Amino acid sequence: MGAVFKHVLVATDGSVLADAALALAHRLGHDGRVTALLVAKDYGLAGYVKAAVQGHPDARQLREDIVAEGGRQLAAAIERAIGADVAIERRVVLSDQAPCHEIIATANREGCDLIIMASHGLGGRLAGVVGSQCQAVLAMASVPVLVAR
Repeated sequence: MGAVFKHVLVATDGSVLADAALALAHRLGHDGRVTALLVAKDYGLAGYVKAAVQGHPDARQLREDIVAEGGRQLAAAIERAIGADVAIERRVVLSDQAPCHEIIATANREGCDLIIMASHGLGGRLAGVVGSQCQAVLAMASVPVLVAR
């Protein structure tokens, strides 16, 4: 019997529940492709102007630093959830939008046929005020979404 899902996208924010989603994605997608996605916050023009005034590197360097830190966080999350030597594709996307938009865009761009994510993550109580990323993905996704809890 072949893999039910050929390409699983798992979104993580480094939270404990997101680690459970990573482990679940690895189990469900081990016969196909699994891509782990971390959406890093791009602070936009105002943030880069403030950093420049404070003597930090240029905007390009700041973006590269944010993506590099996201890569370290993603690698740490994967290692915690399933171990260091696993065959999982890794994507860090820099965005000034809500993560749900990048999760959907990545799933579409990569041809994923399942999205796995935690029911809630680092947003905690604030997520109830500004809107849950999981709920937004459930509303917008054109492929099945599996919610890990």
